[in-house]
Amino acid sequence: MRWQPYHCSYRVLDRERLATCLRDKKLLFIGDSTNRGMMHYIMEQLNGSLSACDKTHHIRVYSSLNQGRTTLSFAYYPQFWLAAPERPVFDKTLYQLLLKSQPLQNARNTILIVGGVHWLATQHLHTLLRVLKREGLQQAHLVVKTLGSGFHIPAEGVHYLSRTQQNRLLKHSMGLAAFAKHHRMDVVDTFNMTAARYKDFLQGKCACHFHKLEKRQDMQRGYHVEGPINAVYTEILLSRLCQEDIDF
Repeated sequence: MRWQPYHCSYRVLDRERLATCLRDKKLLFIGDSTNRGMMHYIMEQLNGSLSACDKTHHIRVYSSLNQGRTTLSFAYYPQFWLAAPERPVFDKTLYQLLLKSQPLQNARNTILIVGGVHWLATQHLHTLLRVLKREGLQQAHLVVKTLGSGFHIPAEGVHYLSRTQQNRLLKHSMGLAAFAKHHRMDVVDTFNMTAARYKDFLQGKCACHFHKLEKRQDMQRGYHVEGPINAVYTEILLSRLCQEDIDF
């Protein structure tokens, strides 16, 4: 499978190369369900399937991947269903994720992926850099998933964004990418890709999901991550993490 955004091209790693690339690495995801979908895709690629349909909205650590050589952890942020004064702030959620993922090394084998649909702002990236410096993790590999399209279809109980507001989001997303690159973070740019694929939105009132978990028919237990768009931008993420393992 190949695709060509702008003048770049990426190749999909087979399972053996992916396992080699992610060996002895810890991937920490902080964000909403779109980030969780990327994590689930990587888990399936490493282990062949998902053992459970875990749509967690809290913190989870998965340490039995890649024959126990790779750890993935996830913290859901923001907890939008809570009243604003009750929502955990970003730095507290990040700190809890770091704490649950210990031990961590101040090196590139500690990988932190941050992103979501609309909530991410440069203030979160400033906080990320500050917290990592405080915790002695300045050398961690940072990846920013930019904003995604969504909330463009009116639905009861869900906020709706007009085309003008979507255009503002695009400019905001471009600003996030520029900030991240300035601070030497890797960027997975998802806004244009998702905005152009409005027919590929999957279940959920927000029209912002590009993945869903389905029970595998060929196994008594196990789940599969369905969604080609989620697969594409997760493969872009993996290509950034595994450049040395890709044979061009």
